Amino acid sequence: MQHDIALRAITTRLSLTPVEDLPRISGFLATSLAQCPVELLSSDSKGNSSSVVAHKLKTRITSLLQDKSTACRFTAAVLIKAIVDNGGLKVLSNWEVWTRGLLSCLGKPEPFEVKRIYLATVTRIFVLSQDHPVLLREVTTPLLPAFITTCLGLIKPVRAHADSNVNPILQSVLQCWIQLLPQHATVFRPFLTRIRLICLSLLEDAWTATSTRELAIQLLCLLLSCAPKNTMTQEWSQAISDLISSAHQSADRLFRAVIEEYESNDKSRQKPIGKHDFSKDPKIYSADQAGLGQWVGMHDGSTRLATLLDWLGCLVSTPTSQVITVPLGSMLDLTSRILAITIPGSGSSTTDSLKYTKEASREEKEGLWINLPRLHVSSLSVLQNLCKTYGQSFLPANGTILNHIMEAFIAMAGDETVRREVYTTFASLMSSMNTTSFVLPETTFSTLLEHCCNDLRIGVPGSDDRTNHNPAKDGFLSAKSTLPVAGGSRFSERQPQVYQAAWGLLPEILAHCPTSMISRQARIEADRLSVLLDHHDAMMASVMRPMLSKDGKMRTASLLPFLVRSAADCLDTEALLRPRMPVAQMKEISSGASRNVRAHLDDQQMAHMPNDDAETLSKPEGSPDAFETDLEQNGANSLEEQEGDELFQALTARKRKLESVQDPGFRERSPIVSEDAEMLDSRLSKVPRLEDGGVEELVLEEVGVSETPMAQPPAAATFGIEERPSSSRGQLLGTVSNMVSSETIGHNDSDSSDFEIPTIDPGLDTDEEDP
Repeated sequence: MQHDIALRAITTRLSLTPVEDLPRISGFLATSLAQCPVELLSSDSKGNSSSVVAHKLKTRITSLLQDKSTACRFTAAVLIKAIVDNGGLKVLSNWEVWTRGLLSCLGKPEPFEVKRIYLATVTRIFVLSQDHPVLLREVTTPLLPAFITTCLGLIKPVRAHADSNVNPILQSVLQCWIQLLPQHATVFRPFLTRIRLICLSLLEDAWTATSTRELAIQLLCLLLSCAPKNTMTQEWSQAISDLISSAHQSADRLFRAVIEEYESNDKSRQKPIGKHDFSKDPKIYSADQAGLGQWVGMHDGSTRLATLLDWLGCLVSTPTSQVITVPLGSMLDLTSRILAITIPGSGSSTTDSLKYTKEASREEKEGLWINLPRLHVSSLSVLQNLCKTYGQSFLPANGTILNHIMEAFIAMAGDETVRREVYTTFASLMSSMNTTSFVLPETTFSTLLEHCCNDLRIGVPGSDDRTNHNPAKDGFLSAKSTLPVAGGSRFSERQPQVYQAAWGLLPEILAHCPTSMISRQARIEADRLSVLLDHHDAMMASVMRPMLSKDGKMRTASLLPFLVRSAADCLDTEALLRPRMPVAQMKEISSGASRNVRAHLDDQQMAHMPNDDAETLSKPEGSPDAFETDLEQNGANSLEEQEGDELFQALTARKRKLESVQDPGFRERSPIVSEDAEMLDSRLSKVPRLEDGGVEELVLEEVGVSETPMAQPPAAATFGIEERPSSSRGQLLGTVSNMVSSETIGHNDSDSSDFEIPTIDPGLDTDEEDP
């Protein structure tokens, strides 16, 4: 009933509100409409009051969509978007009418903000209808070509230059095509040539916005899926080959001032390039193999090379419907060539490694050095996409990539964008590679970790203020100002991109990098920042991978107290503090042996039961014969309890020596008598001191008179206890008397008893330290 009132109120507001005020309340009406259940909007029963209200609302929205006023059409588009998002496939009756109305509104001279609403609503309808055969046949197939044609008319002329007026609806159109093209490739096939020319014109212009350039590259990669099924693989291979050739062609012009030591693995690229005219700016006169036009100057050339690299990285990460062959060798050849060019003086190992031609002017060299960081970032992005896309299949090339990345990082560590890409690439590589198998300098990971910590210091409060003052002069105020504020992952999201990349790299280095490849000073600084920034993953990695010396001792303090203090309620911290380990069985006991022991004990009990009943009936209570019978039963029960205790002790957890865990053959070389046997012998050999010696003599006499044979414990009940042959009946009777006496003592709870108390050994348990 409440939702019926809400629908009726929305319909009334749409009918009574003036036209010029409708856009002002359209957001409120859309929010109220989204809160109504879908059943009310999709109800078609004539007798239901909700269906009548829903029908009036849909009719009013349709009339607003066909109105001549822009305010009415805008309000109708907002409400249609809310109904489509809320109702989905359940609201099907008005989709075709609304879609046609929105397409007609796109062709009218509307403001660009209103047209964005139209594009978003129509795209949403097409996306939801792609899995519904009826809507696909009635709505998408006949109306999608008209939508593409309308969009092509909206983005004319295609200009992105800074001096001209940028088309404000261009990015919205590209985003709509990117969402629709993967599922409707055959519908886009007739428009393939026109869309490709639009994208290439955007990439040719060096002043195109970065976001628009990325959308154009993504759309060009998706256009390959519009090719016929039999030619898709050939076109993909040809496209990636053209991109690599075009990139090398641009690099030949850009790097002409450098005497490169690069040698291509491709035989077609080993031909001499020829002489360059250094009196003119580097340029390409005609279109390259990728279809892009000419460029002139160092800035335009570096922009073109970076665009080709971004296009290459997007192409290898775009999923395809068929199996393709990726030329990894050619791609690594290109990236290694670009990463080998560094800025002179930025690294100690690269100062004298590069040689320059005498004809090159200083202005050209400086122009190259200014644009090198952007080229390195694009190359690292290509390597990162390769690692993310192919994962474990890319392991054989990880060593080559790692060497290229570290050389570029050491040379270009002063640039923030280069450090960001290096951090991100290393974070994706560390979890899937074995760093110990690579031949790297000893200071590689220490240098990387030091730069990572330097970028993370900006998250420590007051880190900049403490650099130029003496804390000894400030006293209490300085100590108060250095108190850290908890950071956490939410704090890192508000920091620059290089900080976020360093935040993700820190736990990966601590978790996967061998501790022998990190200096102690770098590890201490990493642990300190992990605590100050409240980095849970980094503290957990530090606790799990402590820094040990050669003799096995910890070289740094553990961060476990700080981890418990900051994340005591986390499951991984709980598992680290209180692990639920299974019971370790010390002795191997076969199931057959355990069944034999149980059967033997049951037979003994059954054998005594009839005799006990008969003797109980025949002998009066308190007679000497009855006392003798009770004593025999107690002795037999004590032996049975002893055998049962041995069986239970064998099944329970016991302390193990360190040698028994590390050396599998320790159990075979160990003597037969175990710790349980020694404890049992010591317990049985102790004879308690009784106050009255006559009691012991009486017990011995009564046991000696008994003719009941005492069953010898089977071999399965000893479990590692060495059997000692009995030479006389006296030893056995002594054992029985001791067991009876110890049982009697166990039930005596009197404080005045002066029974012998065993001495307590205060020494520590050193089982694991014994050799």
